[in-house]
Amino acid sequence: MVMALAVAAVIGIVAKGSGRVGEIADAVRGVDDSPISDDPTPVIFVVRPGSSANEIGQDLRRAGLIRSAVAFRVQAEVRRAGARLGLGEYELRRDMRVGEILDVLIAGARRHGRIVTIPEGWRSEEIAQYLEAAGVVNAAEFMDIVAGRTPLGGYPLPDGAPSFEGYLFPDSYDFGDTPTADSVARVLIQQFERRVDDSLIAEARSRGLGAHQLVTLASIVEREAQRPEERAQIAAVFHNRMRRGMPLQADPTTQYALIPFGRLSADRSYWKTTLTQADLDAESPYNTYKVNGLPPAPIANPGIASVRAAAIPAEGPWLYFVARGDGSHLFADTLEGHDRNVSEARRSADARRE
Repeated sequence: MVMALAVAAVIGIVAKGSGRVGEIADAVRGVDDSPISDDPTPVIFVVRPGSSANEIGQDLRRAGLIRSAVAFRVQAEVRRAGARLGLGEYELRRDMRVGEILDVLIAGARRHGRIVTIPEGWRSEEIAQYLEAAGVVNAAEFMDIVAGRTPLGGYPLPDGAPSFEGYLFPDSYDFGDTPTADSVARVLIQQFERRVDDSLIAEARSRGLGAHQLVTLASIVEREAQRPEERAQIAAVFHNRMRRGMPLQADPTTQYALIPFGRLSADRSYWKTTLTQADLDAESPYNTYKVNGLPPAPIANPGIASVRAAAIPAEGPWLYFVARGDGSHLFADTLEGHDRNVSEARRSADARRE
């Protein structure tokens, strides 16, 4: 979020001929390949559209499957596997080594069957492309419904919403033998209505947020939080900034603004990793570096934990947070404290690269 610290791990693999083995050894030396736990419980992991090896590593870390996105990226680059990690749903375990997880993704050993898992924090376009790749529905037809271009019988767009973005509830689904774009959208929206109940909406209203604003804030929290225990604290930062009339300065809103809603793109990520100053200066109602308050609509489809955090934030004075590079954040209630946290985060990042 606010002035988020980008940590780039630059890995140079230029090995040729007989020197290849030694250079690979140098590249992986010191990178922890051990399992994150001894838990053998299967975990469903989804590679999203346009993901790079670095982004897949970050998603694996967020899912609690690996300790370090850098460890995954090192192995992927050493094995020249970046172009071979295909979109799909995989069954992994927390007792797998990083190399074993990479083996599964390279082999394309996708999970088969009728169950389709939609992860938290995806844009509607990512969901549409994944549903098409899974053989469920046509992506363009699905997006026509999400955008409101094709009416969804009995389901008008939510009050104040320009589309169903944010209301496609992330979960595991069996869409049946003959799914249609209409029936799939209906199932996702009905699940949202079941899970986001009146009590959460009432909590949000007690803090000055309408139902649509709640979902919009939850979508930002979903994209910012990498550790579940930080969701409510991150939500508190945004509540505090809105009360003070401060811009949210949330990087994910700028990322969302860079690719117009509805544009299906199979060859690029929807979430630009490193934002430039030109990106932050872009004129868009979704760019919270340029406009105060919430964007006009959600930027992703949040899960119930982020909706709950947005409705019931933590109690605290924080106005800033900065990413430490390990999935956690440092929080501050003054700009001076935030500047100190930024310096500390940079020092930590430098130490990890040594």
